[in-house]
Parts: sequence; C-alpha cells; structure tokens
Amino acid sequence: MAIAATAAAIVAGCGGSSGGPVTLNFVGPIDPGGTNTKAAAECSQQSGGRYRIRQLPVANSADATRELFVRRLAAGDKNMDIINMDTIYTPEFAEAGWLTELTGADKEDALEDVLPGPAESVTWEDKIYGVPLNTNVQLLWYRKDLVPRAPETWDEMIQMAKELPAGQGNILEQGNKYEGYVVWFNNLVSSAGGEIVDAEGRPVLDEAAVKAATIIRDVARSGRADPSLSTAQEDQARLAFEAGKGAFMLNWPYVYAAARADAETSEVTAEVFKNMGYARWPAVNKGEPSRVSIGGQNLGVPKSGRNPKLAMEAALCMTQQKWQAQEAINEGLPPVMNAVYDDPEVRKVYPFADLLREQLKDSVVRPPTPSYSDVTLAIQDSLHPPAAINPEQAINTLRDRLNTLADGGMY
Repeated sequence: MAIAATAAAIVAGCGGSSGGPVTLNFVGPIDPGGTNTKAAAECSQQSGGRYRIRQLPVANSADATRELFVRRLAAGDKNMDIINMDTIYTPEFAEAGWLTELTGADKEDALEDVLPGPAESVTWEDKIYGVPLNTNVQLLWYRKDLVPRAPETWDEMIQMAKELPAGQGNILEQGNKYEGYVVWFNNLVSSAGGEIVDAEGRPVLDEAAVKAATIIRDVARSGRADPSLSTAQEDQARLAFEAGKGAFMLNWPYVYAAARADAETSEVTAEVFKNMGYARWPAVNKGEPSRVSIGGQNLGVPKSGRNPKLAMEAALCMTQQKWQAQEAINEGLPPVMNAVYDDPEVRKVYPFADLLREQLKDSVVRPPTPSYSDVTLAIQDSLHPPAAINPEQAINTLRDRLNTLADGGMY
C-alpha cells in the first residue's frame, strides 16, 4: 500500500507549471531532523526561480523503497528527478542504464574532498553515477568499566567476554536474517583479506570466507551471545547494551547519540554511557586492520526524468559541505567529505570523528554487483542461523548458489 501511494504521488507530480519554476521531484526518506527539507528549500530559493524541489517520501523500508525505484525506473518514469539511493543500488541501477553518468565539472564537484569509501559507492565500471550524500561504518562499542581496553581481534574479544559473567559480558551483534547480517559477514570476509563475488557476481570465496563463517558460529556458541542473536537487529543490540546486558557491541555511530539521550531518563543507561568506549571494528587477523562495509545514501539522477540537467544541479547543491555538517549534527549521519570531520560542531557530536574517518578511508562496499539483491538473499539463506553454521559446508553451499545466480538461474 505504501508503494502504491507513493507511486500515485509521483505520477501526480509532473514537472513545473507554465511560466513558473520547474518542479523537481526528490523521492526518498525525509530526515527526522529536517535537514534535507531545509536543503531542498534553500537550494530552490538559490536557483533564482529556475527550479523548485518537491519532496516525495517513500515507505520506511529499504526493501519497499528499492522495489518502488526498480518498478518506476524500469517503466521509464518521467516524474522522478532525484532519488535518494542506498549505496548498494549503484551497480544494479547503473548497469540497467537508469542513472545519469556524472562527467566533467559535475563529476569533480560530486567527488571533491570525498573520502575513498563513499566515492567508491557511486562508482560502477570506473564511471560515476551518483552524488555522495552521507555515509556510515560500524565501530566497536565497549564498557570501559568492565574491560581494561578494547580487544584488537575477534578471537580476543570472545576470550575477554568469557572472562566476564554470563549476561554482563555479552557480545551484541546483528544476527537476524536480514541485510544487517550480510554486513557482519561482509565485514569479516573483507577484514580477513577476501571478497564474496567479483563484478560479474561470480563467487571468489576462499579461506577468508570460511574464517568469517567460523567467527560468526563461535560468537553464537560462545555462551556470551545474547539469547536473541538470531533475531537481533541494530536497535535490539543498542537497547540491550544500554540496559547493561553486554560488554561489547558492534553497531553504527547513531548508538552513541541515542545512549546520550536515553541517559537523561535512565540511571542504568546513564552509567553505561559514562563508561561507553569506542574503538576500531575488531580485526580478524592480528596485526591486520579491519575493513568494514560502508552504509549511507547517495543522490542519483534518473535518465528518464524530465530535467536531468537541473536535477543534477539541485543534487549537487543539496550535498554541499554545509548540509554535510547539518546531516551529521542533526541526523546522526556521518559526512562523506574529509573537511567536515574537522568542523568543531561536528566533533562535539562525534568525539570519535577521527576514528570514523580512519575506518572510512579503507572501508569497502558490500558485494559490488548488479545482482546484489539476489546475492544478499543467498548469503542470508546459506549462513543462518548463526549457531547452526558448519563453516566449510555453509561456504560451499553459498558458492554453489552464487554460481547458479551468475548463470542466470535461481537456487
């Protein structure tokens, strides 16, 4: 119903009126703090009457949003001028020929001062198909009152957790059968020096993948995983950590601001927040830094839109350094530009800004392939539930499924 309602709104919004500014339909989620709404209004005003950006919100679901975009783009919808895309959409949408390539000054503007990870997320076959808007990487969050320092590796973290009482020493992760579980697996594979698929979607799984599957199983069977691991997502992990039910948590930076806010109304959370440490995501191999998956959003300009030139101008306006900082401060969404991490106001919100920037410099995108939507389902089906994983067998199954998909079949 949400998809149908949004699609109807899009069809109803056709361009601009005669003699007035061109209406550019911006389709995507609306920031809770209103940053992209303010950016749309200011950029519209600065256009000198050439265009007006109108926001059309989408369903609050990544899967539903992707389905909406795919259906409308495949149909050649002329009424989506700018789309707010998840970073994993770039290969699929670019390969299908749906996105406008950025060249010349537009390309330079879009990538100016942008960190390598976010820049890679708008790249497909050495061409640029989007404007980086915001980004994200997971960090390790830990209780400084329970452990003397942050663990360097996963094996070390599991050992440190076992030295604490059950419940208090839990490792909180996202083990539900969904995209967050794929992020965990991809983080481990990349940190072990491997990859999941090549650009054609062919599996390149090796011992790094087996090691990744082994770590997931070991966490699940350690006696220090939350009982709800196989159904846990980001917020369940966050709330358990705030309630004092874990010593370690792997999660996105938003959990810091959330804990700070919740500490005002909960004595337990206040104690947790006072002792909330942060560190680089743990390594798989000692002495080799972790490489984690980036999240975030990019702005894409569909080829089928009525005014791609103006839409590109508007997208570049809405991602300027000013709005990068406001997204970080008001929305909890890390910026893609290097300089924004040195903004004093941003650093107040992100005391871990340097750590975040460091991880972003060598972060990775989730398997960059046009068939990502099938690849992620294959990973989930082959490796779930965590405690039941047989590492060698699970990776062999995943390899077979990915080969089947690459051959055009369904597993």
